[in-house]
Amino acid sequence: MLWLLCLVLYGIYKIYKSKRPLTKFDHFYDKSFYLEEKKRYEEARDVRNQGIILNTLTDLERAELHLANGRMFLKLKQYEQATKHYDASFKLAKYEKFPYSEGFDEVIEAYLYAGRKEDALIITNDMLKRQSYDQKFKKLEPLKEKLLSHED
Repeated sequence: MLWLLCLVLYGIYKIYKSKRPLTKFDHFYDKSFYLEEKKRYEEARDVRNQGIILNTLTDLERAELHLANGRMFLKLKQYEQATKHYDASFKLAKYEKFPYSEGFDEVIEAYLYAGRKEDALIITNDMLKRQSYDQKFKKLEPLKEKLLSHED
């Protein structure tokens, strides 16, 4: 009998969890990631966009949601859409300290695929300035050289 009660309580908890309003960064990030894994891309974008407009999230959290949208569009080879989200992400995080990530080279290359070489170079230079607090940004030096030698 106790196991039946536990099963009912667990079912109620799962229903509540699925219906509760999204209010925190983790809620938006986790739910959108789940939807993206299920290839429900529009819903994933919509969930992230709900978080982006919330003033209760920090600029860095909202930037991360834009970055996740950009990565999704990059995966879908929709480079112009990806770079629009990257632009918004970098604008929100311009004065924030964030750590280096191995995916930044893919972000920069998305700008090349979208035909935005000059913007790619500007962003790369901005990222290289972040070495003042994280030396790992130096890893973008070869990418800068590639951009400078890349012909349109």
